[in-house]
Amino acid sequence: MNDPGSELLYTEFAPAERATPQELERQVSAISLDELLDSLMQAMPGYVMLINRQRQIVAVNPAMLTVTGTSVPTELLGRRPGEALNCAHSCDTPGGCGTGEHCSVCGAVLAILESQHSALQAVRECHVTFRGSEQSVIDLKATATPIVIRGESFTVFALQDISGEKRRDVLERTFFHDVLNTAGGIHGLASLLAEQENISSQAADEYKHWLVELSGNLVEEIHHQRKLLMAERGEYQPQIAPVVLRELLEEVLKLYRHHDRTPGRELVLAEVPDCTLQTDSPVLRRIVGNMVINALEATPMGGMVTIYATTSDAEVHINVHNQGVMPRDVQLQLFMRSFSTKSSLGRGVGTYSMKLFGERYLKGRVYFRSTPEDGTVFTISLPLER
Repeated sequence: MNDPGSELLYTEFAPAERATPQELERQVSAISLDELLDSLMQAMPGYVMLINRQRQIVAVNPAMLTVTGTSVPTELLGRRPGEALNCAHSCDTPGGCGTGEHCSVCGAVLAILESQHSALQAVRECHVTFRGSEQSVIDLKATATPIVIRGESFTVFALQDISGEKRRDVLERTFFHDVLNTAGGIHGLASLLAEQENISSQAADEYKHWLVELSGNLVEEIHHQRKLLMAERGEYQPQIAPVVLRELLEEVLKLYRHHDRTPGRELVLAEVPDCTLQTDSPVLRRIVGNMVINALEATPMGGMVTIYATTSDAEVHINVHNQGVMPRDVQLQLFMRSFSTKSSLGRGVGTYSMKLFGERYLKGRVYFRSTPEDGTVFTISLPLER
C-alpha cells in the first residue's frame, strides 16, 4: 500500500502511481513509430490495448474504440483498462482502476500484475460490471503478454468476450442439472406406479401427489430459466400486482422448510409487518427462496435460518439470516454471474439472478452484510406502497 498521506497514491491493491504527462506522451510517440506493432494490434481479435508499467493505455485497436464508444484513440490514452471500459469499480478509490478492494479479485488486474512480475504471458477470466442505473455485465478472458519496445517494457493486453460461453455454461449447470433431477424423480415415481401391481390406494394417492408437485417444480424451473435469459437481454416484463408480504413469506417457509438439499436445519419465520407490495410475486418469491437456499447450505446440521422483515421510511426490507460468515474474497465476488462458493458442481447463478431481477426489474436493492458478530444477512429492500 502506498503512503496514505498522499490521497492520489492511496491503494488497496495494485500500485496507484501513473506516468507523468511527459513520459506518457513520449511512450505514445515511440509506439506510433512502430509500424509492425501497430499492424499486429490491428489484426488481433478482441479488445486489445498496449499498456505501460503503470497499467496505462498507450495504444488500442479499433475494437476498443467500438466497445468504449470512443471516436479517436487519443480519448483512451493514459487511462487504465477498467477506466476505459467504464467498470463500476474503477472509481472506488482515487487511484482508479486496480487500486480498489474489488480489484484484488479482478482477473484483468491479476493477469497484468502476474505478467509484469513473471515476464511471461498470463491468462485469467474477469467479470466487468458497468457503471449505470441498471446492472450490465460482461465476462471476459484476459490475456497479458509482456513485450519490450525500444528497450522499454510494455504489456499487450487482450480481452475476449466470453459472455455467450458463460451463459451456455450457466444454462448447462442450472437448467439441465435441475431439470434432469426433477424429471428423474417424476420418472421414478411413474415407474413405481406402473410396475407395482398390488400398490395400496393410499400409496398410489401419495405417489400421484408427488408427481403433481414434482411436475409443477419442473414447469416452474423451465419458466424461471426462460425469464433469466429474457432478463439478461432486457426483455423481461414483470407482472406487477398487489402482494401481501406475510402470505408470500409463509409460502417460502412452506416450500423450503423441509427442502431435500438441506436436511437437518431449522427454518423459521420471525416478525413480519402487515403490508402489501406492488411487485412481481413469482420473481420475489424466487429471490427470497434463493436467499433461503444459500443460507441453509451455509448452515451446519442443527443450525437455524431466520426469515424476517422490517420497514423504514418508504421501504420494506426482507431479510434472511444465518450464523455463518463468508470470507472476504467470496463477499467481493458474490454477485458475479459465474461465481460459486461451491465445488465444480456449484451453479453460481443464484446470487447473480437475485440482484439482476431484484434491482433491474423490481426496482429494489439487493445486498448483504457478513460479520463474525452478526453472521450473514441477505436483504432485498423494495418500495413500500403507502
